[in-house]
Parts: sequence; C-alpha cells; structure tokens
Amino acid sequence: MVARRGSLRNIDSLMNSRRAQPRATIKAHPTSTQSPSPLQNPGSARTFCLLVDSHAHIDTSRFHADREEVISAALEGGITSIVDPGCDLDSSRFALTLAKAHPGTIFAGVGTHPHDATTYSHEVGIHYREMAQEPEVVAIGEFGLDYFRMLSPRDVQRAVFCAHLQLARDCDLPCIIHVRDSHDDVIELLRTHGQGLRGVFHCFSGNVAQAEECLAFDSFMLSFAGPLTRQGNALPEVARMAPLERILVETDSPYLVPQAVRAKRNEPLFVKYVAEKLAEIKGMSFEEIAQVTTTNAVRLFNLDAHPSFQHRSRAERGESL
Repeated sequence: MVARRGSLRNIDSLMNSRRAQPRATIKAHPTSTQSPSPLQNPGSARTFCLLVDSHAHIDTSRFHADREEVISAALEGGITSIVDPGCDLDSSRFALTLAKAHPGTIFAGVGTHPHDATTYSHEVGIHYREMAQEPEVVAIGEFGLDYFRMLSPRDVQRAVFCAHLQLARDCDLPCIIHVRDSHDDVIELLRTHGQGLRGVFHCFSGNVAQAEECLAFDSFMLSFAGPLTRQGNALPEVARMAPLERILVETDSPYLVPQAVRAKRNEPLFVKYVAEKLAEIKGMSFEEIAQVTTTNAVRLFNLDAHPSFQHRSRAERGESL
C-alpha cells in the first residue's frame, strides 16, 4: 500500500472540525475526562499519510460515549486500519464484534492480559480457538508477563503465557506480547516454547540490549507507542538501531498519550505523533516511515488477506475497483 502525499486532510484541521461540530447523536459521557483541546498548535499545516495503529483498545468503556466518532476521525485522518487486542474473553468478543461492524478497518486479537491471567481457563482457550477462525481475528493477544503490578501470581502468568504461545502455533497467528518488568522470563519462555512463532513486542519499553534479545527472534517486531515521544528512557536509541522491516507504531489507546497531545485519553488518530518521532529519530520523512510501518503491519497481521481491506486499499490508492 502506497501513502499518497496530500491526499488526506491534515490532523489539526480535522480535530478543529471535530470540535466545531455538535455531536447530534452522541450523548456526553458523565465521567468523560477527554480534553476539549487535544492538539497543540491548532491550524498548523501538516501532511497526513496512511498509517496502521497496530494496538488500540477501542473496545474499552472509555470509548463508549463516542466510539464511532473516534473511529471516523481516525479514518478521515489517515489511519487506514486499527488492531484491537482483547484482554480477556469479554473484551476479545467485543473486539471481534467491532471488527465485524467495521470490516477492513478494525481487526481483532483474542487473548488474556497478564493482569487477568487468573480468569484464563481451558474453556476460555477453547473459545479463543473458535474465535480465531474468524477472518477478522488477526492475532493472539494481548498476553504476556507483567511483574510491575503483579495482579496475577507469577506462576499463573507464566502458565497462561505458554498456553497462548501454543494457541498461536495451533492457529498460525502472530502473538501480541506484553512485557513489563519481566523481560528475562519472557525471553526464556519464548526460547523454550516460542521457536518458529511470529509476533510483536507491543509498546516496547526496554533498552538496546533487551531489544537485541527480542529481535533475535527473527519473526518478531518491536512496536513503539507514546513513550517514544517522551524523555527519560532508552527508546530513541532502540528506535535508532531497530531494522526498518522490524518496527511498528501504535497508540495503546486509551493509554499512553503522546507528549504533543493535550488530552487525558489517547485515540488511534494520535498514532501520527509516534510516527513523526520515529521518522525524526530515523532521519526519514514522515511519508517514508508511514509507508514502512504500514507495510510491516500488513505483513505481520496478514491484513491484505481480508477482502474488505483489499477493497479499501485500492480505493485509497485511487485505483479502479
């Protein structure tokens, strides 16, 4: 898929128009914390190319009030596709429902987040296996190990991690892996149980040495999110050394708002800021990094196998249908 310069509305104009138009059919959520002015320097001219938000939890309750508007804004702003990974059985089901409602735009992952590892069971795994047969499901995940908050016992997290690796192998789908304060154990389990699998270390937050260990798994990628735009971490060095064919961008919405955005809730439209920072670090144009990361996402998740994605991609390139 080729990004076309100038073919899409710039992000600031889009957000200004969103603020100016009343929400005729959407009621305000009484507990919403969304800022009315999510962008800095409104009105500045910027080019927006096609991007894939490779990880966004738009199924969560923080989008209940305006989910359709958020999806529409992302599409109008050049986000051609969104991967919504489940965190438990219910959210995986809802992600699949959203994917079916937005064919070729939203794709689902099915899996259990390490925070919820105690909710996983053999029966849940059977449901995931059945859901994975749907064409809208493009990954197993989000799963992994999180030793920072330890909301599930370590041994349970490890067992559920291995169960998801087996599920990914059986279903021939990529893994979406969560790693927080657990790098050594994740690498150990992948070396033992994950050989030959493919996937992504989502929202990578480690250092260069850890990135090198992750990239030693030939079919895995690193995904960068909002923290890349902030100071005080090793991510610029990681981004600089990561091969172009092994990188993705994501928002992890509604979390991890990029530094340039004045908002309390992240959304897929804002993946542009991660891509901009990545382009700056790589010494590339925004258009080049957009094309690279989109191509990588399409390849990893096999998005172009979905008929609706093929149709939309041809339309975005201006080809006859």
